Amino acid sequence: MPLRYDLVVMKIFSKRVILEDASGQLIVAPACISVDGTFITDVEKVDEPPSGVDVLDFGDRPISPAFVNCHTHLPMSAFRGIGGVAALAGNVVEDLFFRIESSLQVGDIRAFTRMGAYEALLSGTGTVWEHYYAGLELADGIEDVGLNAVIAPTLQDLSGPGTQSLESQLSETLEIQSRYSIESGIAAALGPHATDTVSDELWNQIIELANTKNLPIHSHVAQSLEEYQRSVERFSMSPVERLERLGVLDAKSGSLLVHCLFFSNEDLKRIRPQLNTLGFCSFSQMQYAFPAHLPSWIEHDVRYVLGTDCGACNDTMNIQQELRAAGGALSFTVTQSEAHRRFRQSGSLQDAEAVMEERTATRNLAAEAISYPGLLKSVWGTASNMHPDLPVGKIQNGYRANIVVWDPEHPSLWPCLDVLQTLSMADASKGIYQMMTSGQWRGTAGHYSESIVESDDYKEARTEASLRLDGLLKRLNLR
Repeated sequence: MPLRYDLVVMKIFSKRVILEDASGQLIVAPACISVDGTFITDVEKVDEPPSGVDVLDFGDRPISPAFVNCHTHLPMSAFRGIGGVAALAGNVVEDLFFRIESSLQVGDIRAFTRMGAYEALLSGTGTVWEHYYAGLELADGIEDVGLNAVIAPTLQDLSGPGTQSLESQLSETLEIQSRYSIESGIAAALGPHATDTVSDELWNQIIELANTKNLPIHSHVAQSLEEYQRSVERFSMSPVERLERLGVLDAKSGSLLVHCLFFSNEDLKRIRPQLNTLGFCSFSQMQYAFPAHLPSWIEHDVRYVLGTDCGACNDTMNIQQELRAAGGALSFTVTQSEAHRRFRQSGSLQDAEAVMEERTATRNLAAEAISYPGLLKSVWGTASNMHPDLPVGKIQNGYRANIVVWDPEHPSLWPCLDVLQTLSMADASKGIYQMMTSGQWRGTAGHYSESIVESDDYKEARTEASLRLDGLLKRLNLR
């Protein structure tokens, strides 16, 4: 009997559903998921699909929450490859991206957003934390594709392309909050660009809005040497210390602080565990600077999530691939350790043994954080309650119906004996069997990626984006 996808109140069964137990630990168990509209309304642990009702029985195919990508600039996928390696020698944000963004037209942003959103959707992402210019265009483009999103229109008043549109972006932030209901899957956040492009006066305005409107703050912090230098030269303190003194870190709605490349141990001590979440974007950071020091974040017990950043820095919007890099962050420190340096010089067995002792001690320090369940929390559970109006990242009553059904027979997943390990370390997106966002099935079961890329909607979006990119390149004298 073929699966029925036209049920109003839908019941979905699998022998392997990724859930949380009472202590918040990830478990894999047989379960039946009830979906009504855009939300999950019940999850029942049962060994077999319930009889007497219509059920979508996926058998042994694992079902997980859709991924949450906690830092994106979706329109910047259009910049992928512009400038090449030479652009990465300096401050790529100021030297390259600001120049390109100054030539953007408003319609470009919606068109480019769709392309980034499609790429995210194809990797199993159901929700993005988006930070860019022209907030309403972002919302429209994301809604066109069907993702959920927390949208933070970029706010700048000291430098950057957004200085001319500050008031309109503040207005659009509040309009996004009022226009979209909880049912829509789109919510607003405040998006100060970075500590060196936002004045004290604007930060104070942002704090007041955050507290009165219950809006989270989403900002880049200490992402470049230039930003750190300006903070020290202008204020005689680090960017994080300045945010602490202004009261940003105590905003009751919480904050997502992204990149954090230049964070000292004292800065990490300033982080409020219940209010501040750090954003780690490894592949982007590898290309335009260097990866943030995740081991010290773990050592200081700060909460963190993963993001891809933009396609122009990362070259992919696949958040699942970030899990492998995060999992290796501690192992890479062993390669750069003093013990390894001594071994390279001596080649002695004693020094070789010391390297493995370093490796064991390092991994024991953060065994839970870099376990497969621990890694997956950074794209599911930790991100699940960062916005009061967007419960995502869990298969649980009251959360949005954003789920991924995986094909364990696909070569990239087979034999899928340990689902959590497979989704942490495999090239898993190729093995998506079916996906749901906001209670709606996407693509065709068993032909997920192909059906989306071959759809009329995608082809129309790609055609418009290509035409607009051609116009942008001509305005920049790059074509």
